[in-house]
Amino acid sequence: MITKRKFWQTTLDVGLFVATIASIAVTYIAALPSWSTMVVLMAFVVMFFLRWWLADDRNRWMKENWLDLAIIVLLSSPLLRMLMALRLAHLVPALKVGVLIRANKDRIIRLLIFSGDSLPAAMALIFGLVFVFGSLTFVLEHGVNPQFKEFSDGLWWAFVTLTTVGYGDVVPVTAAGRIVAVMNMMFGIIVYSLVVANITVFLERYGQQQAARMQVDEGNKKPDSTE
Repeated sequence: MITKRKFWQTTLDVGLFVATIASIAVTYIAALPSWSTMVVLMAFVVMFFLRWWLADDRNRWMKENWLDLAIIVLLSSPLLRMLMALRLAHLVPALKVGVLIRANKDRIIRLLIFSGDSLPAAMALIFGLVFVFGSLTFVLEHGVNPQFKEFSDGLWWAFVTLTTVGYGDVVPVTAAGRIVAVMNMMFGIIVYSLVVANITVFLERYGQQQAARMQVDEGNKKPDSTE
C-alpha cells in the first residue's frame, strides 16, 4: 500500500521531470513571454526543496541531487537540462563523482597538501587546470567571441578566473563557454581554499618547530644538578 508520503514523493519526482522538460521547451519557443522561463524555474526550485523535505534521508538525497538544481536553474544549456531530465527519469545513471572522490580521498589529500615533495605535483595540477579550461574555452569561443582571438587569450582568461582575480577583460559569451566558466570558478574557489589551508598548516608546523627548539634551548640552559 502506498503511503501518503510515498505518494507525494512520486508526485514531486514527476513534477520535477515535467518542469525540466518545460525549461527546455521555453528555450526554443520564442512566442512565449520572457517571464515564462522564470516561472518554470521557480516551480522547479519549489518542488526541488519540497522533495528534499519529504525525502527519507534528506542529507543523502541532497548529496545525490544538488547538481540537478545547479544545472537546471543556473545554467541555460538545453543539452545539459535534457541530460538531467533523462537522469530524473532514470534513463541514464547518476554521476558517481562523489563516490570516486571518497574512494581516493587519501591520495587526493596527499597530492593537494603542499609540502616539499607534493608541491611540484600540486603546481602541475593547477597549471594543468589552466590549460584544460583555457583550451576548452578557446575552442568554444574562438570565431564567435572577438576577445578570444588567440590561444593565449584562453590561457590568460583561465588563469585569471582560476585565481579568483577576475579582471573581466576577457569573458565568454556563448552558453557552452559560460558553463566551462562556472566549472573554472568552482575549481578556483577550491584552489583558493587549498592555498589558505596550506598556509595555515605551514604556520602551525613552523610554530611547533619553534616551540620545540625553545624547549631544547631551555633544557640546555638548566644547570647540572650533579654539580
